[in-house]
Amino acid sequence: MTRRRHPSLNGGGVRHTALALQTDQAFSKVSNIPESMIPNQYGIVGLLTFIRAAESDPSLVSLALGQDLTALGLNLNSPDNLYLTFAGPWADTPCRPQDMDYHVPPEYLINGSIREKLASLRLNRYKEDLLFYLFYCFVGDVLQIAAAAELYNRDWRYHMEEKVWISQAPGMPMVEKTSTYERGTYYFFDAHNWRKVAKEFHLDYSKLEGRPQLPPHVLS
Repeated sequence: MTRRRHPSLNGGGVRHTALALQTDQAFSKVSNIPESMIPNQYGIVGLLTFIRAAESDPSLVSLALGQDLTALGLNLNSPDNLYLTFAGPWADTPCRPQDMDYHVPPEYLINGSIREKLASLRLNRYKEDLLFYLFYCFVGDVLQIAAAAELYNRDWRYHMEEKVWISQAPGMPMVEKTSTYERGTYYFFDAHNWRKVAKEFHLDYSKLEGRPQLPPHVLS
């Protein structure tokens, strides 16, 4: 049983110790609650039992005691506002540019009036440079899937282990080819330097992603 005492003064000004909150061994029941205290789970009583339960259940720690913001990758010393790019405590990455709200002139807000008048985006009309831009800049968007599908149509393959796009270099003979792998010279798209890089590579077919599945309403 846990007992908490606090000092108080009696009528003659003599300090004495009064009995305060008490909890049982399982921390499931609190007794000796002062009349001035909220007795349900929304007050100090509920917080106390929650904190005690968190001592034996680590999964409750963040709910009972909160979360260390520095553990979420936030730079608390930044002179800029954090909320502009902070996507939330459960997000793996910061907000994308298209996820952020910026103040623009009211006359720019015309998407509602022209949305139905715009032609469908046909990615087969555009060069590979734009396709790679859509793939890397619209992560988690349907445009990323559409760009990946069009790159696949152009004989690019996504390597799931290396996390790069790869395509056989034209005019270069295959060094070795079996039913499970091949070896030769390939183009890799280097997203950091935004260029194609040619190099010899042992390509395992099982590590290549298949054709991306587009939603029915998307036309690439």
